Amino acid sequence: MGGTKIRCAVFGENGRMLSSYTIASRAYPEPDDNIENLIATLDRLISPYPVEHFRGIGIGLPGTVDNERGLVVYTPNLQWVNLPIAQRLKDKLGLPVSLIQDVAAAVWGEYQFGAGHGIDNLVCATIGTGIACGILINGRLYGGTNHTAGEIGHLHIADDDLVCGCGNAGCLEACASGLGLVKLFRKAVKDGGSTPLTTRMKAEDINAYAIFDAARGGDELCLSIIDQMARYLAKGLSHVATILAPELLLLSGGLSKESSLLVEPLKKYFYNYSYRSVRENVRIELASLGEDAPLVGAAFLHRADDYSKQYLSRRKMSTKNGGAKCQREDGHRT
Repeated sequence: MGGTKIRCAVFGENGRMLSSYTIASRAYPEPDDNIENLIATLDRLISPYPVEHFRGIGIGLPGTVDNERGLVVYTPNLQWVNLPIAQRLKDKLGLPVSLIQDVAAAVWGEYQFGAGHGIDNLVCATIGTGIACGILINGRLYGGTNHTAGEIGHLHIADDDLVCGCGNAGCLEACASGLGLVKLFRKAVKDGGSTPLTTRMKAEDINAYAIFDAARGGDELCLSIIDQMARYLAKGLSHVATILAPELLLLSGGLSKESSLLVEPLKKYFYNYSYRSVRENVRIELASLGEDAPLVGAAFLHRADDYSKQYLSRRKMSTKNGGAKCQREDGHRT
């Protein structure tokens, strides 16, 4: 679920997408109407299949979620506050529902079927409008006490006056996200920097992609601030890698596609800034599932014990007497 669209899909156990449908996030301004539209969409996707074939519904959301209580605590893009979405969907569709942050869903998707498959200590950083990362430790998703672990966009990374959306100045997100790049651009122009981009486009239309396009054309100011962004991003990610010591650090999100201008300089600065053990042991690669990663991860939350209480309770019951496999209620072994 994102600020502009909600992508829904049915997956087979092998990770293949069987059917999908996309709806506008704000098709209905009232939360209740929006949820009813979502329920109708899910019902349309589920109805061609026997309901007993489904393990459940997983939902990846931006913002703060409480999976144990089934609540969307707060998601700023949709303005949902303490919304009991899991129970609403379960009542209407008759399936267990699990909630997870979208970045955590992305790392779980990459772990199941993507570039991080089989790697138990994994971080997937999403670099787009904002910055955050999903964290996997010893093969288990890590969300922290308040389900907000991975909000690396709010690491204090620079002593400057670039203000983040959270209200603090100097956050990684304020310096090295899509919005952060625009802030760096505006600051450079305000400080006297010259660029043809300001004569070709209105100030309010200049976004991160316009800045990258100008850089590809040789715009020196845009090249300079992208390099600055890469340095900030490398510092932030080196801190993350030093603390968590993952085997693999994946880069995801729209801006991770900017290979020569952003990703390659980022790697160089990352290894320059990093502690020796990080330089020697942490690999940086691109995520492989693209925008499907959170969708895949959400669909396979039944494989994550912490996010699927029904699955967890069945597993405990079936292994109570030392059984090596777990027996589900429908008779299948997993």
